[in-house]
Amino acid sequence: MTAFADSADSDYQAAVERSKQASEFTAAAKPFLEALRSRLLTQLAKGTGIEALIGSYRQAIDGLVRKAWDISLPAGAELALIATGGYGRGELYPHSDIDILVCGSEPEQQTHAEAIGRFFSLLWDAGLKSSQAVRSVEQCLEAGRGDPSTYTALLETRFLAGAQTMTAALESALRSPEVFGARDYFEAKRLEQRQRHAKFHNTADNLEPNLKEGPGGLRDFHTLNWLAKKLYGVPSLAGLVPIGLLGEAEWQALQRNWRIVARLRFGLHLLVKRPEERLLFDHQMRLAECLGLQDT
Repeated sequence: MTAFADSADSDYQAAVERSKQASEFTAAAKPFLEALRSRLLTQLAKGTGIEALIGSYRQAIDGLVRKAWDISLPAGAELALIATGGYGRGELYPHSDIDILVCGSEPEQQTHAEAIGRFFSLLWDAGLKSSQAVRSVEQCLEAGRGDPSTYTALLETRFLAGAQTMTAALESALRSPEVFGARDYFEAKRLEQRQRHAKFHNTADNLEPNLKEGPGGLRDFHTLNWLAKKLYGVPSLAGLVPIGLLGEAEWQALQRNWRIVARLRFGLHLLVKRPEERLLFDHQMRLAECLGLQDT
């Protein structure tokens, strides 16, 4: 059961869990998502912490994705269902794509190709937009070599269902410097950040800021996390504090400001009901009212 669940969420979630066929799942999943997002907007307005809101939404989406997998794939298939990217990190916003990797050998991919297709179609029919890939461990490594975006998505994996040994094998293989060297990765992410900042005139003082991609936005925080994982082998940016590369006060300041921007993005998605990342003038008053802010 998701945190803070109300009666509507509970009823729809029970219907999802009871579903045995694709049609039953779709019929239950759509109203469940609608009720869930409505309830999260109410909780946001009441001041519920952003970590709790994101965690509640992620937990609900995990449940839907796993149920769709169980309906679509036969038991015993040697395939792993893995969350990657932002979904793998667990930082999922209400209308973001869910990044999914189906990992298994090429023969297993071919054997279950029709079932995998049904799985992805079922997610779409339920109202979940997924960014999807079907690869073996070797294909993942090949895709990640020289492509910082693909490699970064694979740095953040989280097992969801299926053959768990595949996830461990993938994570172990990705640690090899032969896939992407630390210096090359650092230079690639630095160039990526410079190019991204240039699109926004290298300033965080935009009147209609992009909360995800703009200077000082969430992507800058994520970049620090990725570099910490790759260069120093820590699970996240917080791991730099014990080894003296990041001060406790600096970490607390980063966390505090992440919460502010993440809360704005979470609320913006809920209000406009799509993956909008720009805090346009048309949305600013509505979002401020939702967050309890007043013009004094």
